[in-house]
Amino acid sequence: MPRERMKPGDHGRITEKKDGGRWIASVYVRDQDGRRRRVERSSTSSKEDARRQLHRHLAERRAPLEGQLVTQRTTLAELFEVWIATKVKDGKGGKGKIQPQTAEDYRECWRLHGAGPLGALRVNELPTSWANKHLQSMPAPSQARRLRYIMSGMFGLAVRYDVLPVNPIRETETVHTDPDPARAVTPAEFERIRAEVARYVEGLDEYGRRKPGPRPGKLLLAFVELMAATGGRPNEVLALRRCDIDLLSDPPVATFRGTLKKDLTRQEFRKGHAPPHTVVLPEFGVRAIADLIEESDPLAPVFANRNGGWMSLNNIREQLRKALPEDLGWVTPHSFRRTVATVVRDALGPAKAQAQLSHAKLATTETYYLERQTEGPDAREALERFAEGEESAS
Repeated sequence: MPRERMKPGDHGRITEKKDGGRWIASVYVRDQDGRRRRVERSSTSSKEDARRQLHRHLAERRAPLEGQLVTQRTTLAELFEVWIATKVKDGKGGKGKIQPQTAEDYRECWRLHGAGPLGALRVNELPTSWANKHLQSMPAPSQARRLRYIMSGMFGLAVRYDVLPVNPIRETETVHTDPDPARAVTPAEFERIRAEVARYVEGLDEYGRRKPGPRPGKLLLAFVELMAATGGRPNEVLALRRCDIDLLSDPPVATFRGTLKKDLTRQEFRKGHAPPHTVVLPEFGVRAIADLIEESDPLAPVFANRNGGWMSLNNIREQLRKALPEDLGWVTPHSFRRTVATVVRDALGPAKAQAQLSHAKLATTETYYLERQTEGPDAREALERFAEGEESAS
């Protein structure tokens, strides 16, 4: 009777032999690609130890596949490069793809927090406990969450290549921190911000005397005013061109069509490929930028640096930090976006605040941008009716 053919994943009888001072345990395995391969492990202590070593290896072993990008010998540094290449947009779009700017953020996070402590490990050498410990030890929770996303994608790729049976990152956790509640600038604080920024732009010291040297941040005040007038994302405000502003229409409007990247190039579409977003400009917003759009070139930046190019958001942040006193140190360019959302919500309702900020979901506006209301409505009449036994009006 012929011997039954081994099924993929099965192995034959383990044999042991002594070779000099070591014992070798070996067996033939039929891998998932249908090929039979000889697998062996050795021990210098005993025949039983060599057999145990072989059994452990068989439990973890994955079939070697020729020409495969990811194998058991792939390091995590190499796995990251394979993963990021699959994620970057090729210009055709597609589900799950990312923009080059996002890819650079991922590369920076991996370089700072993953490549050094983990990059030299092979794909099958990082247990969940080690990965979890590393993520928990990171001081910045936001970077830990980003690294966890990156590594989950990397090891998901290893699972798809049949190098690992499960994703070891799936059960890891980062340190949980409650996000700071959204805080809006009050009208009184906004007046102080305006005054402090104007003093900084004029180059005046705390006594009103002009400091020597060139005036710093000459466009900072206009930027703050336009942020407070529109609620736009800071890099979308900085990406405005003169052709995106129409002060002659009734009412005057600004249209966000692109965003500024870290390398100070203009991306010709907004975050998430959102369509252009037009907002109506209040009078103080018109006054802030009227002088900035007088030049003839319609494609020139509204906020141009000294060379006529795009201004860096990092420079704007630094200028704002220097301009504001310590008690206003919490104010950042994004604070004005939260402020606009809160002001519009209080005046017109949350749906209008969502429309002003151009969020796809109202939950995003309510969770991250609206300062929480801490006063209830005047519900005396409804409560009196309830106490008197009347049904509420529907």
